[in-house]
Amino acid sequence: MRRTWGFTLIEMLVVVALMGIFLAIAAPSFAGLIRSNRVQAAADELVGVLQYARGEAITRGVTVTLTATDANAWNAGFTLSAAGQTLPLRRIDASGLQSGVTVSSGAAQASFSATGTSGTTTNQCFTICSADQSGQCRFVGLSVTGRITPPSTTRPQTGECS
Repeated sequence: MRRTWGFTLIEMLVVVALMGIFLAIAAPSFAGLIRSNRVQAAADELVGVLQYARGEAITRGVTVTLTATDANAWNAGFTLSAAGQTLPLRRIDASGLQSGVTVSSGAAQASFSATGTSGTTTNQCFTICSADQSGQCRFVGLSVTGRITPPSTTRPQTGECS
């Protein structure tokens, strides 16, 4: 009698059914992970642009301004421009930002002086949240000294977001 190796059709169907059940249980938490990663990526991108703006202001020795395309709706895009130049240093439109994320601030622009300090007299706070109102948010602060706080799930206590 010869022994055969392999799986029967019934064994394969049982495995596929079990995998389907496990995937159905794991899918909602996986969606939350994706949402959280999108918000974190958008916050990291904003910090990178702010750091770039500060570096350009110091390097060029002029004021560099980051301006929201649409009043206080930063997720519509923004433009980075240096004082005395007609062409922007960088333009990021809505398609260049993370989808499903809203970015807001109390101001329509953020600027850095030639010394790297903030061009405003008050601290600024950027709030990056998931567009589906799930509570997934990150906060990025910009102090008058030019310090950029890294993305945090809680509001910075240093005054930027108070």
